[in-house]
This record gives sequence, structure tokens and C-alpha cells, in this order.
Amino acid sequence: MEFLRQSNVIQWKDGNYKTIKENTVDDEYTYLFIDYLPPRKFSTYPKNLDDFAIGYCLGEGLIKNYSDIKSIKVDGTNILITTKLSHDPEEDLEQEGVIQKRKGNCEHACVCRLLEYQGVNSDNAGGIRSQIETITPNKSNLTINATQIIKDIKHLTDEAKIWQKTGGVHVAQLKYKDKIIIREDVSRHVAVDKVIGAACRNNYDLSQSYISYSGRMPADMLIKVIRVGIPIIISNAAPASSGIDVAQAGNITMIGFVRDNRFTVYTSPERVNLEK
Repeated sequence: MEFLRQSNVIQWKDGNYKTIKENTVDDEYTYLFIDYLPPRKFSTYPKNLDDFAIGYCLGEGLIKNYSDIKSIKVDGTNILITTKLSHDPEEDLEQEGVIQKRKGNCEHACVCRLLEYQGVNSDNAGGIRSQIETITPNKSNLTINATQIIKDIKHLTDEAKIWQKTGGVHVAQLKYKDKIIIREDVSRHVAVDKVIGAACRNNYDLSQSYISYSGRMPADMLIKVIRVGIPIIISNAAPASSGIDVAQAGNITMIGFVRDNRFTVYTSPERVNLEK
């Protein structure tokens, strides 16, 4: 099922105009319930929501691997996840600095503010855990040929079916050996979460995988990549300086502005075979 809506619109070009039918993405709010944590609220293209949920939990550091998930249930646009770690609401409050733990006990007076965090809008800046305290440099020996980078972005565009119909979504592609996963979403973060989740369900080695996607590369996106152990990220868009800083610290190969027959390598260029 494609979540698309067709509308009558007026198209203006070179001084002339006409009425045409145009497709738009039918985006919806999705709520993610993880153990006992407050629900997280996202605007999504509501397909492959189970993949999204897995990728989100990994990218946010809520689980270490796919086996930490006990169950996933998708009910419309509600996703219920139970993990072996049984997270509780005070984690989110502690993360936000609302409460501080003292010898295993929490400041009781601040717990009453829990309801203020119901439905946290998490997909704008990488989630409530958009900070990372320590960065372990990625030691993957994966390399990629320069010409392959151009081919990957072309393949990304060619296979972006919803984008071709609407222009209203981001698309992400994860490649592992000769296997490719593609997902689309109105949020660049959710699109990337979806391919990570799908890769984990298929037991791909993320240290030997890389992501190509449409969208900027700020720090919160690089934090996600570092957490799951992917060594290379490629985009047709620009990085942010915060993303470059995180990529350098994490030894992640960041490649941007892949357009026509050119690209720019910002960090860890040793993984790119520039002569091939």
C-alpha cells in the first residue's frame, strides 16, 4: 500500500499556468512506546515501521543489538516494543537534566514533571538522546571505490519510488556486500533508522556496511551511525560542521555533495579508493 494523496493543483511555468493532478505524501504521526518510557512522537511515512523501531532503538543507544528486543507489535501507527533492558521513565528525565540520581535514588520532587515529556517529538534532532558522552573510533577496514559512490547515489535516486512520485520524502540505502536495502520516509532520520533496522533483522555485519541517503549530515546523524558501527556515510547534500567534528572523532568516512560525477570526502579518506 502506498500512502499517497492526489490533489488538483495549479502549475505555473514561463508565464503560463494549468491545472494538473499531483501526488503528495500522506504522512501521519507515529507513536513509539518502548518499555516503560514516555511515548515518542514522529511524523512518518507509515511503512516499514518495525524496521524503523529497531533502527531507532539501536541509533539512540536504547539497545546494544537486535537480540535485546523481546517483542515488537505494530498497531496502525502505534509501535510497542519490549526490551530485555526494561527502561523506565526516569531515564528520559535524567537525560534531560530534570532529575539527578543520588546513590541510586531520584529527586522525588521532579518526578511529577514526567507528564510534560509525554509524546516527545524526537525526530527533529536525532531523538532525546542526541548527545553522546564517549566516542570510540570506528576501526572497520571497509573500503569503497570512487566510481561506486557515484553509482550508489544514482541507484538511490532510481529506486526512490515514492520520491519520484511526490518529491516529498527522503530516501536511505544500506549496502552490505552485494545486498541492498532501501527505505523512504518524510524524515531523514526515520529513513536511516529503517535501513539500519532492516539490516539488523537480516543479520548484516554493520561494520562492513555503508549508508547512502538524501539529507544533510549534522552531528545527530553521525552519532546514530557511530552507535551502530557503520563506517561510511554518503549523501548528495552537505555536512554541518558539527557532523564533521563527530565524524572525525569517530573515524567515520563522510562523503557529501555527490552530484553528477563529483563528490567531496570530508573525513577518514583512507576508506575511499580515489583511483578506482
